[in-house]
Amino acid sequence: MQTGDYLSSLLSDRLDPRALPTVVFALAGFVAFSTGTSWGTMAILTPLSVTLSLDLDPSGGPGGAICLATTGSVLAGAIFGDHCSPISDTTVLSSRACGCDHLQHVRTQMPYALTVAVVCVVLGSIPAVLGVSPWICLIMGIVALTGIVRFVGKPDSDFESPTERL
Repeated sequence: MQTGDYLSSLLSDRLDPRALPTVVFALAGFVAFSTGTSWGTMAILTPLSVTLSLDLDPSGGPGGAICLATTGSVLAGAIFGDHCSPISDTTVLSSRACGCDHLQHVRTQMPYALTVAVVCVVLGSIPAVLGVSPWICLIMGIVALTGIVRFVGKPDSDFESPTERL
């Protein structure tokens, strides 16, 4: 249907190609949250986003940083939105399996998912399109998430460690 080509003709003068992965991440997250499906979101957005990235950055080609980061953003955004969605099958099954209130489960998972999403964009997709090695982005993300858990996280007072049970 040439939808990707149509979108590139609309957005070529309005959207900096380096912003595409972040925009696609947010769009994929919104679509997956709204529909409750990561696979459906990936099926809809992958052909559109890849075509758009190739049209907006023809010099990079399929192996270029913008195309690769955009493809990753579709996958990451879809998983993020699906994980946060109260109508997602995995969210419903997780809350049922744990025996907890469904909406309480969604509310308790949201801060974790949002934290990882921010780290993903700030230390993943933005540096990637600026030419930073994916390995460096991965290490920076691991260090950031470890630091957040270590310095912002707090232990659960109700948690009983396995050694305390003995």
